[in-house]
Amino acid sequence: MEVTVVETGDLPAGTVISFHTGSVRRHAQIEKGKSINVASVNGTEPVRIDLMSQVGTYTFDMVPGQDVYEVPITPNPNTGLEGDVKLKFQIRDASAAASEKPQELEETGGNPGSPSRKLQTALMMRNYLDNHDVLRQMQEMLQDMVANRPDDPIDYMIQRLEDVCGGSQAVDYDLIEGDIAGTVMQADGGEKQAAANNASPQKKSARAASKEKADSETESDTDNDDEPDLPPPPPPQVGRKRQSVSEEAYGQFNARKAYTPKVIAKTEEQKQRLMKIMSSCWMFSTHTPENQRIIVDALEERVVEAGVRCVQQGDEGQVMWVIEVGELECFKKIGGEEKSVKICRSGDVFGELALLYGVPRAASVVAKDRCVLWELDRETFKAICFEAAQKAPVEYEGFTVPGSSSSGSKDRSHQRPEFQKQKTRRAGVSAEALSAANDDWSPPVHEKSAAERDQLSNIIKTSHDSKLLMLFGSVNKETFDKIVDAMFAKTIKAGEAVMQQGDEGDYFYIVKTGNFDIYVAKGEDPPKKVFTAGVGFAFGELALLYSCPRSATIKAQQDAEVWCLDRTAFQNLVIRSAQSQFKEYIGFLNSVDLFQMLTDNDRASLAEVLEEEEFDDDEAIVEQGEKDDKMFILRSGQAVACIKGEQGEVEVMQYKTGDYFGEIALLSGEPRKASIYAVGKVTCLYITRQTFTRVLGKLHSLLEGSMAKYEKYQDAIKASKLEEDIGEQKIEDQDGDEAEGGAAAEKRRFTHRKRERATVDLSKLDQHKVVSELPTEDAPVETLADKVAQDFKNLALVTPSKAHEVPNAVMTMFGGLIPHQKFTMDKVIHVCGGLRPTKKGTEDFYSWQMPTKLKQNTEISVICQKGQKSQSDPTPNQDNFFIHHVGAVTMYGICDGHGPFGHLVSFRLVQTLPYFLTNSPHFGKDWEQALKLAFQQSQDDLKEFCGLHNINIEASGAAGSVLVLEEQTVHIAHIGDARIMLGSWNRRDSRMIHCTKDHKPDLPEEKARLTAAGSEVREIDPGNHRIYLAGSNFPGLTMSRAFGDTACAGVSREPEYNQFLMQPTDQWYAIVASDGIWEFIEGEEACSMSSKKLRLKGTRETVEFMVGASRKRWAHVCGDYCDDITAILIQWNSPEAMEGDRNHSVTVRPFEATE
Repeated sequence: MEVTVVETGDLPAGTVISFHTGSVRRHAQIEKGKSINVASVNGTEPVRIDLMSQVGTYTFDMVPGQDVYEVPITPNPNTGLEGDVKLKFQIRDASAAASEKPQELEETGGNPGSPSRKLQTALMMRNYLDNHDVLRQMQEMLQDMVANRPDDPIDYMIQRLEDVCGGSQAVDYDLIEGDIAGTVMQADGGEKQAAANNASPQKKSARAASKEKADSETESDTDNDDEPDLPPPPPPQVGRKRQSVSEEAYGQFNARKAYTPKVIAKTEEQKQRLMKIMSSCWMFSTHTPENQRIIVDALEERVVEAGVRCVQQGDEGQVMWVIEVGELECFKKIGGEEKSVKICRSGDVFGELALLYGVPRAASVVAKDRCVLWELDRETFKAICFEAAQKAPVEYEGFTVPGSSSSGSKDRSHQRPEFQKQKTRRAGVSAEALSAANDDWSPPVHEKSAAERDQLSNIIKTSHDSKLLMLFGSVNKETFDKIVDAMFAKTIKAGEAVMQQGDEGDYFYIVKTGNFDIYVAKGEDPPKKVFTAGVGFAFGELALLYSCPRSATIKAQQDAEVWCLDRTAFQNLVIRSAQSQFKEYIGFLNSVDLFQMLTDNDRASLAEVLEEEEFDDDEAIVEQGEKDDKMFILRSGQAVACIKGEQGEVEVMQYKTGDYFGEIALLSGEPRKASIYAVGKVTCLYITRQTFTRVLGKLHSLLEGSMAKYEKYQDAIKASKLEEDIGEQKIEDQDGDEAEGGAAAEKRRFTHRKRERATVDLSKLDQHKVVSELPTEDAPVETLADKVAQDFKNLALVTPSKAHEVPNAVMTMFGGLIPHQKFTMDKVIHVCGGLRPTKKGTEDFYSWQMPTKLKQNTEISVICQKGQKSQSDPTPNQDNFFIHHVGAVTMYGICDGHGPFGHLVSFRLVQTLPYFLTNSPHFGKDWEQALKLAFQQSQDDLKEFCGLHNINIEASGAAGSVLVLEEQTVHIAHIGDARIMLGSWNRRDSRMIHCTKDHKPDLPEEKARLTAAGSEVREIDPGNHRIYLAGSNFPGLTMSRAFGDTACAGVSREPEYNQFLMQPTDQWYAIVASDGIWEFIEGEEACSMSSKKLRLKGTRETVEFMVGASRKRWAHVCGDYCDDITAILIQWNSPEAMEGDRNHSVTVRPFEATE
């Protein structure tokens, strides 16, 4: 059949459409007036139309006599398309369509250049090239020629083609009688010969006739005496599908081996599920029941979490997968940029092309959510599935897979056999071979000033160009410094091309100053500008990574500068460093006794997922009582283990390079039983529980099976209990979770000794900052206590407002009010939206799914605890917070109440702020205006509400800060002293990005506004300014912008606004907190304290640490006085896995009543 696109529904150029009928599929890029040859459409089966840009799908039946079909496709949510996409196709028999071509040509005056004639000719040419595998053979020949760079290219090509035609025979795939797709003969050589001898007479006759014909042709050819003698061609293999040049026939794969079925234990329920999937899958549906059972036995279950990259384009393929649960997105590099080309769902397969054709992976595949996959090995695929896969190739017009053909599965017995040259397998074109690299190579060093080194380092670490993170994000500090040394600056004149499309690549570039226009030429069309690269953007890596010509022309807009890294340095420092690091990791794992029971493949898998972290002298690697899930291996340096007891902190174990610790906490999930401190500079490798379970899950059973050798592990797994014996006696290794390590560490014994650590120096804290906030002896406590108690009887003041609920919110969480709270008590929590928590220890854990542009999950932890202003303070916790998710927008807010009724003010605001923001006419359009309007509306509502309920807010109010994330943009608005710190937790880029500034009355612009409005600003202590009514000592406000606080004119509710663009892979985080955190900790210090902790411990331990550190500072400066403390910690692109398709989580400790 021939399908002509009549209407495209205004779809963007490049949209890929897919025709499915039965077990065959055909893909093409949609274009109006385009004719697509779809051999699989025969009119007897339903036709399904898919739009590969994730738009939607539609299925219809063909009607006899009807050739035009309208295809309305309802877009999936969040595609940006409104209403149905209305497509129209004309489907005609290919022969009928061809018969109309002469008529069309006649009507156009016989013009051979008419569109229909051109299209017909192009289709005919493409069909011929596909059917004879010309494109694939030419592509491989050209790739080999580029890699070898022969002096005489023509002679090289001739020799190459002669080798292909006259070389060794192709791989032999033996089929049982009947040639059923994928049915394999499981026999040795003798049995195969017997089977050949027992073949049917018809087959023997066919073979004999074929041989006779070949002999006669050979004899006739030799009659020409002028022709040089040539070796006789090998006999044709009649009845067998020829193997293309691209299929594997190299090295060990050229030796035919009998297949031994692989059996992986499964439950009957799992087998039934797999049989059901296979019955509807094009690759397996044609197999015999016996072969299907063999495949089911060989499949191995793999569970991958959202964001995991299962396949990387360009890698070699050893396995393929069948999808049981979940969705995966396929990306292909087109024009140097990764573009989504397909969504794979339950019942689909992927990864088969690399096994079928022996080529590098054709695309990258990333899990969109938690997926259950079944993995099939290369040997089973080749033995069982090979022919079935060849008979139903997937065709991509514009990016055709190897060997695909629009003619479906055709009988090619008439074609001449193809032969492969036996040789060692060539290196893929995806990367230059590095085996021949000079091991004595030394990296160049180009002189730079300290400022230039800092600038280059900062560009690499902070650039919005994700390529830099991918290229340099995993290199160690030593290699990173060498890369900086090896780069040099180059000036580019305005209009000068720094690289030309089609040229050979010699340098990698990073923009130092100026802007560069990027142009791409396609075919005969003139170059088209596709992007402008500014400071921090990089280009030129593709030609160096993949040994291919430059894919674009890049010119300077004005005089500019670039940092350059030459090809040799790039290959040795960027590519070889990763290989060297992998080998070093393998060496470490080989020396650790725990991993000796693993296979080489298991250790290699572990080496690929190890993370690295550095620690300074006396820095805690793990701390007693913490909850985390990591096991550490000392890569360099020394460390000591200490346990806290009645004698203080006692040293119980020492570790050296190659030792490990933390494995029992990894297995059991129990809190750390000891602390480990670095002695000098230390570098550690670590693995998380999630990765451990995924890569080395079988280690649990192996440990249990080695009870005699690993009694300590058995205790941890079964009892999760550590025996402590702290005294003057010697300690055995198994006495502590962290008193474990390598084989050498097991034999060492140490006498306990008390250890003193350096403490945080709090002497430099500002001692007067809060002195004026300390309670006075004559405060009217009883009167205030009576008022607070009476307010709790008014339910409108202390229960959530139904009028301010947002019906379509996925998640709404805020703090409530309860009387008689004591110091460090947690806030009562209100949650709307139907979510139910699960328990994680003493914390409630909520998780949900929502649209996001980020590649990984968002993890949030909250602490909101009562302070202690005096022993008889009657007010509840005056801090409050909210977390609000609606659509693709997430909102986080803190309200830090003050004054007698600050708790009522903050409770009202955490409900009204998200309500007014969500209902703003500027929502999603102009966030600055939306936030400003929501702040003002919340103030207006507060005044009206408090007036209605007789609440005096002349000297009661709240500071307020709100953070909004829409797609990739972070919006921040704040008033007062409740700050937001935005930072990066990436190991190579740990830094503070932004921290809001307090609105204090002594700031010139703030003081001018207050004074102009008639208020007075006085300095009551050095650096401590307050706001008063003119000629009065009331009310003494500390902030020039706040909600409430109606007594003093000039106090503003207009928030200060900032926005920041976050890339989808950026490892950023935010701390949204009340003044209880920020009183003694500035933004830069908060970032340095939390970024590494966040990487290693996660959000919960990090927010607990920040609250604890703040409380220590309050105690040092103010004794028993401590402000209320609230902190929300948001970690974007967290590596923590979540169940199912969920990608957001909140951990919070709820209020628990005490006696």
